[in-house]
Amino acid sequence: MIDKNRIIEPLPPKGPGVERRRHTRWPLDRPCKIRRASSITFEPATTCNVSPGGIRLLVTGEKRFATGDRVELAVAWQSQPVVRGDSVLVGRVVRVGPALRGQSVAIAFEQATSLDGAMLDPAA
Repeated sequence: MIDKNRIIEPLPPKGPGVERRRHTRWPLDRPCKIRRASSITFEPATTCNVSPGGIRLLVTGEKRFATGDRVELAVAWQSQPVVRGDSVLVGRVVRVGPALRGQSVAIAFEQATSLDGAMLDPAA
């Protein structure tokens, strides 16, 4: 809407059930590992869902993550036994919560990531 030479964007709708994310998320169950950028040891985790802008994990290791932590993570996109070093993603923890086994951690990537069909194929 234009109001006296200003462009005014309508406020996004609020409330339960309203999607606020910029990117579509896909459910994905893959092994992965995560660490604080300042740490040398990774913690085991499993992906819950993924989008070009971020990922949600179930972290099953001993360490706990906090909102604002800068992290590195590596996901086994296909069923390879070892995650290559060049596949490390960098992001920041935006939300944490309890889970039955560990901690639920939502991460926003520092740079949007390109996801192809092979990465999202549950059979891979």
